[in-house]
Amino acid sequence: MRFHRILATAGAVVALASVSACSSLPSGGSPQGAGELLNTTLHCEKVDIATPPQVAQVEAMGMKGINGGGECDDPAVGGGDADFLTIEDMEAFQTAVKKDKSEQDDLMIGDDFAVDPGSDDQRRKLLDAGLVFLNCAPGFHAPEGKTTDDGEVDGCVTTDYSDDLD
Repeated sequence: MRFHRILATAGAVVALASVSACSSLPSGGSPQGAGELLNTTLHCEKVDIATPPQVAQVEAMGMKGINGGGECDDPAVGGGDADFLTIEDMEAFQTAVKKDKSEQDDLMIGDDFAVDPGSDDQRRKLLDAGLVFLNCAPGFHAPEGKTTDDGEVDGCVTTDYSDDLD
């Protein structure tokens, strides 16, 4: 299960977040629900749900506000597995995200879950499904024609733009 990659790359995991203020974002409702949404969007070979000890390991690495997660294994929309976390406390989660400087413009969020996509193709599909990027990089400004909304924490925004998206 690739969820171990999350444990090995806490920076990327910490950069995942959700914004409850954006009520138009898709909601997973649970790890299984978020996994099903990813399966519908990315066509996963299977969805692995993280075990409570795996979630506890992520929390011990500095992640706050999570209550589950897993991964979309071998999605038909190529580029590698897509990891996800479900979020119960958005403010605590975004506070943790803001402290981590890695990959802060590449992660996608729904109303109550966050995804670390494996490719630009996956990012595009997730944008089409209503997810947005969370960006907590200091001084970030989206180009004209792109949207931004305030995040739960000062200095974080949600946007339909990523510097890294081709």
